[in-house]
Amino acid sequence: MLATVLVHGTGERIRCRPPRDRTTPVVGDRADIDEAGGEPTIVALAARERTLTRPISEHKPLVIATHVDRLLVVSAVDPPPRPGLVDRILCAVGDEPIEVVLIVNKIDMPGVDAAIKRLDAHAGLDYAVVPVSAVRGDGIAALRERIATGLTVVMGHSGVGKSTLLNALVPGAELVTAEVNEKTGKGRHTTTVSTCHVVDGPWPRGGLVVDTPGIRAFPLHGLALTEIAGRFPGFRAATARCRFVDCLHETEPDCGVAEAVAAGTVPRMRQKAWLALLERVRAERSTPTRRPPSPRRPG
Repeated sequence: MLATVLVHGTGERIRCRPPRDRTTPVVGDRADIDEAGGEPTIVALAARERTLTRPISEHKPLVIATHVDRLLVVSAVDPPPRPGLVDRILCAVGDEPIEVVLIVNKIDMPGVDAAIKRLDAHAGLDYAVVPVSAVRGDGIAALRERIATGLTVVMGHSGVGKSTLLNALVPGAELVTAEVNEKTGKGRHTTTVSTCHVVDGPWPRGGLVVDTPGIRAFPLHGLALTEIAGRFPGFRAATARCRFVDCLHETEPDCGVAEAVAAGTVPRMRQKAWLALLERVRAERSTPTRRPPSPRRPG
């Protein structure tokens, strides 16, 4: 399967054979290309930095993009923001130095204040919460300026209007859009593969924006419970004061998080959010993964 490479400085796109070591290139990879053999071939990939992954497998995470500068987590007024999903995404980002911006789309609809309030806990942790309307244009110019340089990944729950937002931010993107299902209140998938778009001129002078498929669920497979506990937003400083390195902030003695909650430096609602996430992750891991059916043998 050929890979598309964006040529530094010109913005030209060329199709290349993947590396011989069978490494699968992803958006953001820095590649060295050999064009001597007639067909351009990727001969080496630079070390990956600021890597964004989705831990969907117990064995190998799905790499979405590398050299990521910022992540736009898109919510909406309808369907409303899901703080638990935001927590999972932030746990996946972990220590990667990636700027995270929380977008609330569809502010042209009723219920804006209630939708934004659902992200109050994350705003209190200094994550930027940016209200926009992809349909009416509110906040679009400022957001386009924000993503005009570097590599930005756009991620969000199905039905929040990611494709409509990208069409507003990147004229000419022409991404397919769909409305929320009125009976279920759930979004419909319109993006099935990641796509990359140029904003404000050829890269690297301009920016690159990566649209990703809508999220139905965001498991944290492959991350130990203690690792998730250490990554949970707002717990980092308190976790460092736990007596036990494998503290899950439940009933362990000398838990730094429990002490911080008692002192008022960590909101009790964040503790409740963590315990709810921990319970759900444990339940997910106790459910065996169903294997796909094997193909029939040739008759």
